[in-house]
Amino acid sequence: MRNYLGKLILALILAIVLAWQLLPSAALAIDVAEDIRTVQLNAEGDTYVLSNEQLEQGKLVFVDTCSQCHLGGRTKTNPNVTLSLRDLRGAEPSRDNLLAMADYLQQPTTYDGELDLSELHPNTMRADLYPEMRNLTVDDLKAVSGYILAQPKLRSTWGLGKAYD
Repeated sequence: MRNYLGKLILALILAIVLAWQLLPSAALAIDVAEDIRTVQLNAEGDTYVLSNEQLEQGKLVFVDTCSQCHLGGRTKTNPNVTLSLRDLRGAEPSRDNLLAMADYLQQPTTYDGELDLSELHPNTMRADLYPEMRNLTVDDLKAVSGYILAQPKLRSTWGLGKAYD
């Protein structure tokens, strides 16, 4: 009985945390300025303007699929590498653009690009291991990538750590 109650309390806390993350999404339901929705498209420096709908879809995918490990742009499993633009830019290959980030979600590699992480990080190629990725389309991956890249413009504390929340 005690173990069941503990699991129930933990599930309730998780539900509250996820609901709390959804509350600020009301701000996204309105028109977000184009400069905030403009993200780098590729390594060549081309840009892409996300629609408000893509930004909202990206947030939904992020909260549902990514926030367990990347709440606030941090990385629970490796606090030294966050989803800040600085850290994404420092990866090899650089992940600070829409196409590279979407590619990472299909075929993840270590920060230095040397090792395959498909068995350790959720991705669409190993949906057998990560069922939460099973139904994500390429458009979903681009939307969540765009959401991640737009966050530093929306939240000054994105990826900075718990002390800044």
